[in-house]
Amino acid sequence: MIDQKLLTLLQSRDPAFLKTLFEEVNPFLIRVSLANRIDKEDVGELIHQTWETFFANLDQFEGRSQLRTFICGILFNKIREHRRLQKRMVPEDDMQKVMDSSFTPDGWWKVEPADPYKVMERQQVAQFIEDCMDGLTEQQATAFVMTEVEDEESGDICKVLGVTSSHLRVLIFRAKEKLRKCLNGKLGSEKAFR
Repeated sequence: MIDQKLLTLLQSRDPAFLKTLFEEVNPFLIRVSLANRIDKEDVGELIHQTWETFFANLDQFEGRSQLRTFICGILFNKIREHRRLQKRMVPEDDMQKVMDSSFTPDGWWKVEPADPYKVMERQQVAQFIEDCMDGLTEQQATAFVMTEVEDEESGDICKVLGVTSSHLRVLIFRAKEKLRKCLNGKLGSEKAFR
């Protein structure tokens, strides 16, 4: 529940309050977007849309949940919309952009590449984690990220996901079990770091 004084500041669109709100919540929205495997290029647009929707629906906010939880709920809806659109899109071939950004006109590296073995190792671990996260349902992934990565309160997570606290515990347990089994399988069956 939000304090009545804060609700009044919000509904009156007090500039100082809104600036403070933005500065406090925006870094959280960025972390949540990245944790939900949104490309860095798309994060800014999703967050912009989230704030736009928040301000368009500001009069509907009654203060029954925390502001950050309310805004995060909007972000999750934007992430779902984004994923639906991404499934319909065919990626463009941007190899020329990569070549132009990597090499000088006479063919030399603009920036010396990193040690390929270390890069490959990091990529492989990141890919293992991403593959395992892809095996989770959307609710499991969101519950896991908000609980384990963002350290959110379970009541807030329940409101965002629209579940009971016992269902949230089940989601987190299943997410951890799936991740553990998946990572054990990948790390145990692959000679990844030899």
